[in-house]
Amino acid sequence: MNKKIGVKNCMVPVSAAVLLLLLAACGAEKQQTTAEGPSGTTPVKKDPVKLVFYSTAGWTQEAFNERFGDTMRKKFPGYEIEYVASGKGMEFPDMLSAGAQIDVYWQAVDNTIPHLLQYKLEYDMTELIKKYGVNLNQLEPSSVEAARSMSNGKMYALPIVNNAAALYYNKDLFDKFGVPYLKDGVTWDEVIGVAKRMRRTDGGLEYYGIGSDVQPHLNLSSLSIPYVDPKTEKPTILTNGGWSTIFNQLIEMKKTTDYKSLNASNFVQEKNLAMVDGLANAFLNFDMTTLNWDLVSYPSYKSAPGIASQPLPTMFGITSISKHKEAAAEVLAYMLSEEVQKSLSERAIIPVLQSDVVMKAFAKNSKYKDKNFQAILGKKFAPITPKVTYEAKARSIYGKYVPDLAKGTIDLNTAFRQIDEEMVKLIAEEKAK
Repeated sequence: MNKKIGVKNCMVPVSAAVLLLLLAACGAEKQQTTAEGPSGTTPVKKDPVKLVFYSTAGWTQEAFNERFGDTMRKKFPGYEIEYVASGKGMEFPDMLSAGAQIDVYWQAVDNTIPHLLQYKLEYDMTELIKKYGVNLNQLEPSSVEAARSMSNGKMYALPIVNNAAALYYNKDLFDKFGVPYLKDGVTWDEVIGVAKRMRRTDGGLEYYGIGSDVQPHLNLSSLSIPYVDPKTEKPTILTNGGWSTIFNQLIEMKKTTDYKSLNASNFVQEKNLAMVDGLANAFLNFDMTTLNWDLVSYPSYKSAPGIASQPLPTMFGITSISKHKEAAAEVLAYMLSEEVQKSLSERAIIPVLQSDVVMKAFAKNSKYKDKNFQAILGKKFAPITPKVTYEAKARSIYGKYVPDLAKGTIDLNTAFRQIDEEMVKLIAEEKAK
């Protein structure tokens, strides 16, 4: 049941969840405090300020604190850092209709700036970036260019950490079947060839070639093809020949798993999958201590030799409704400092700061030893494709026909025509909103 609460001399309906957030924001301010900073750094005394970091990424409080929140609080003990995750009663429309505080919105690059624009929360951070000494030239270039491009030449968000795609393989299965280990610089044609050799039955057990999620190929492809042409606002499925390359590869991969949807979870838990491509930080999300694994540089296409996947940065954008833009910018600038980026890098969290100190520190403190972690950072990332607010819906349409294509129940031309028709309809619906 909705309640009403007076905010800024107006009465607005608000859910119980948002009500609690508003009451907390209206509470008495905390007294200025000090605390020990991270890695021996000196904490900064500041007037009490509450900063709300809101996200639709689905992260837990623990995950946010481990990656971002604890570091922010140690450096700025006078700032109250609060993380609010979207959920029932806490979606963007709920928050905005209730006048709830949102100082910084963060998400993956697919969502951050598109959502800021969708809800008219965009704010050009250019001057604050200069004021707090963030050197954009030192950050991973594809991520910065994506932020600038989606901001129409401005900067509505900053990349703080990164992700990408990677190719993992089970060394025990390669040993079992006498297949040489993969090496950096491998191409997709070579990977498919190995995957076919690894698909076999042995001792009554089934072993599969290569599993995959759709995302790396459709969303992070090194060919950098957007679902929708940003100039014409039309789907690209029938106009960009690169889609045939991507889909034919997915079809061949699917055959090596007997059309099963096998991914990183199967790779880690069942140990009967020779290879898997997925997000590079899979080893942070799964317990891989019982698996004899390694990884190599993400395979490239003949048409784009030496180019890795697109990066998948996590972007943080200060909102237009924030009353604490200076404080928020100061915190974000600190998260991009060499000190913080080096700490993230040591834990095998992909940094965006490209200094030698940061890059050489990658995975230094990882619990997984003797892994080819430099394969994640060792190649040039492909440009990030332009994003639309309905990116997830578009990806679903592009990916839905892959199983039937692999089984041969539909041909590529028919599938592409149907994708085009569904995309044209989706674009029209989104424009009408």
